[in-house]
Amino acid sequence: MYTADKKLIDNVKSLEDEVFPVSEFLTEHPETGGNEKESCAYITEFLKKHGYQVESPYCGLEYSFRAWKETGREKKIAVMCEYDALPEIGHACGHSISCGISLLTALALEKTFPDFPYQIELVGTPGEETIGGKCVLTENGGFDRYEFAIMGHIDNVNAPQMRNLACNDMFITFHGKSSHASSAPWKGRNALNAAELLMHGIALLRGQFKPFMQVHGVVAEGGSAPNVVPDTASLDYYTRAADLTELEELRGWIKRLAAGIADGIGVTCEIEQRYPTFAELYYNPPAIRAIKETFEALGEDVVEFEPPGGSTDAGNVDMVIPAFHLQIKGVNAGTEMHTKEFEACMHGETGKATLLRGAKVIASYIARLAYEPGLFDAIKKSHDEYREKQRQAGENNFEGEE
Repeated sequence: MYTADKKLIDNVKSLEDEVFPVSEFLTEHPETGGNEKESCAYITEFLKKHGYQVESPYCGLEYSFRAWKETGREKKIAVMCEYDALPEIGHACGHSISCGISLLTALALEKTFPDFPYQIELVGTPGEETIGGKCVLTENGGFDRYEFAIMGHIDNVNAPQMRNLACNDMFITFHGKSSHASSAPWKGRNALNAAELLMHGIALLRGQFKPFMQVHGVVAEGGSAPNVVPDTASLDYYTRAADLTELEELRGWIKRLAAGIADGIGVTCEIEQRYPTFAELYYNPPAIRAIKETFEALGEDVVEFEPPGGSTDAGNVDMVIPAFHLQIKGVNAGTEMHTKEFEACMHGETGKATLLRGAKVIASYIARLAYEPGLFDAIKKSHDEYREKQRQAGENNFEGEE
């Protein structure tokens, strides 16, 4: 049975007051994805004061960073930091506290284990809520140097990992021909009719969806005036599935359906993917068991997510190396992410308690990966076997739609 390292836990507690002001700053100064200028500067200045070398931007992504202390150790690990906020409701996804957890984790491990076998590096990953910054960093080789990557995400329960879905977007535009809707409707080609048929067609397709396949979205454009036959109509959709292979399958169904409708209505159709594809996180059995044990050893209640839902760019990191994405309880059960109630819990003593809880668990788990014989080897073996099966789907980036 695993027992937490008392010295490590004590060091997490001793450094808490030093780190929490970073989380407080982020909470009080929320910046949305692509705009994290002050957030990135504040975090990197904090790290420089603690002796870290900083590269920013990292791998060509604005407001990203890599921070490290040169140890000469060949093996390196990445502790990821998120710090983007949401429009209007600020850090209602908890990134301000999550970032603090990563900083506190790295400092506590460094203080506790002078001979730590890995060089611990902090990687700032902006734009999780928008462009998927980790997708960009992964594509540019930003995680190739590491053995594994890890972070915590705030939630209403403690869990080893959220069960995530692979995800991408489809911006579907039908082009027809405008005409007067009363005096000469037969001269037009109604793009909105095509969009309506596609929406109904997708609804009917749901009867043959595989488990966890999802399609949801909105009408982005539907015409300009009631008395004009719409010559353009656009649908903004997200597609999700259990893994990349099934996501590609789902996307193929929609493409064929859209093409058939366009042909039948007499319009044209184009499909654009505007954001990176998010891969699924592998729910790695030996990792899940070890993380659960770590929570329990620290006196924390822990659950497992069922069924899967939501998506994250951390899945793209997991395509390259094992990526651990622990869920840390920071709000009461029933309080959901992306709400004002959730954001309120990122402040004050509640936020500080979450910072402490998350850093204790994640630091302890990293120490286990470093020192517990055979644990990381088993996790990596399971990860590599799973990803090998997904490699072909992962190499298809879903661009070049017909």
